[in-house]
Amino acid sequence: MALVLAYIFRVYCHPSRVSATTRHWGSLVAGLGISYFCFGRQVLLALLLVVGCYVLMLLLPITLIHHMSLAASLTFLSTMHIQRQIYEDGAFVIDVTGPMMIIVQKATALAYSLHDGLSGLKDEQLTPLQRELVLRKKPSALEYFSYMLNFHSVLAGPFFMFADYQDFIEGTHYAKRALDTTAATTSLDSNRNKSPTDLKTMDAQKTASRPEDEPDPTRVSLYKAGLSLICAVVTVCILPNFPISFLTQPGYFKSSYLYKGMYIVAVTSFTRHVYYTAWLVGDGICNMSGMGFNGYNKDGSAKWDLVSNVDVVGVETGLSLRDTLEAWNSGTMKWLRFMVYERAGAQKTLFTYMLSSMWHGFYPGYYITFVSGAFFTIAARYVRRSVRPRVMSHGPVVKLAYDAVTCITTRLCLAFFTFPFILLRFWSSIAVYRDIYFIPAVLGVLVIVLLPIVLPPPSRSSSSAKSSAEKLKPSVKLEDAGVNVTNGLEGGATKLLKVQ
Repeated sequence: MALVLAYIFRVYCHPSRVSATTRHWGSLVAGLGISYFCFGRQVLLALLLVVGCYVLMLLLPITLIHHMSLAASLTFLSTMHIQRQIYEDGAFVIDVTGPMMIIVQKATALAYSLHDGLSGLKDEQLTPLQRELVLRKKPSALEYFSYMLNFHSVLAGPFFMFADYQDFIEGTHYAKRALDTTAATTSLDSNRNKSPTDLKTMDAQKTASRPEDEPDPTRVSLYKAGLSLICAVVTVCILPNFPISFLTQPGYFKSSYLYKGMYIVAVTSFTRHVYYTAWLVGDGICNMSGMGFNGYNKDGSAKWDLVSNVDVVGVETGLSLRDTLEAWNSGTMKWLRFMVYERAGAQKTLFTYMLSSMWHGFYPGYYITFVSGAFFTIAARYVRRSVRPRVMSHGPVVKLAYDAVTCITTRLCLAFFTFPFILLRFWSSIAVYRDIYFIPAVLGVLVIVLLPIVLPPPSRSSSSAKSSAEKLKPSVKLEDAGVNVTNGLEGGATKLLKVQ
């Protein structure tokens, strides 16, 4: 139904046909209708969260709006998580907490964007992502509620920033992405940051883009919907043959270690298809409505990955944990990067995983997964720094073998630190780890402690000096001939800075 609504929205509510206000109302009303159809009166809890965050945005001083919005929305969401954990412990139940998780992402990201734009920070103090998404004025009530409850993402995402949603509603996203102007020179190069007078002048001069001039998302949207259907078949027909509860039964512990490892890999791999099913449908809905256009590939084909939940191929074939996790729930990864990773002074990875775990809930298995994920991500970083530079210098064949090994290792690590997320129980998860003598954790500790000693990573300073020396060689020869060497020194210094 949402796919059909998305098609109608794109064709009959195109910015060239209707105003931005009409598009906001249509998106909001459809989102409320779908939410009530799925969750009934539980949707009132989601509305309460949205209204509360909106009141905070209006009343709080700009110096507190970001942190207080994060604290208040996380507290409300945590209350819902605890209530669910008490009364529906371990049961797979679809309720309003899923949409509320998306609402928390949107409300907090918007609050931080407003803080970045209204607290007096200069462009030089913002990261490129923060500068791109900064807001210099508060949205109206209609804009706020439409962003929070639009039908494109209200059920299962994907999460996207208010800036991207506003560009989509106003119809400026196609021209902006086609011209590759997403990274603004300053934080004021966006319609959402113009004054009302400037906007009226621009509107008088602006001609709405025609639908026939825009790339058609129907094919990519139906492709994602079809892929979602395949994942649904895997979820319904194959996943029941690999129950996670088997990890707590005596039959599992009596099995061979090879069988245990294969079972954990299988159950975690097939469980991912539950998320693929919902996320790919969400991606398809956004694309069908015209949202998600991200410019063109080199071959001229349109890219539709601006707003996305997941890159299935990237998750299943990633060569490192970092690449795999960035492809998994990529909208949430962007939110975590924007909220924590680019703002934390130290221990960025740890604080990022802490926010992620609180946002997900309070089952002990979640925390085992996120702590283990942070640990294995750090260990993988040590391997990459020490081993990869040596591999790259031995030709493409060795690199191919290295990529194959890292791909398999990544799949194994992913399985062994994500199964607690599915199992949920603390002591049941510890029992599985104890059965294999905590070997993955022991190997990770050895990598972090011993690998830098056995295979020290190449020194950046020595590499920089070598590159600078090579750059300076022609200048030395010219100096003997009586030529000024200033240009050579400047080139070497530039090269040195780039390497560093």
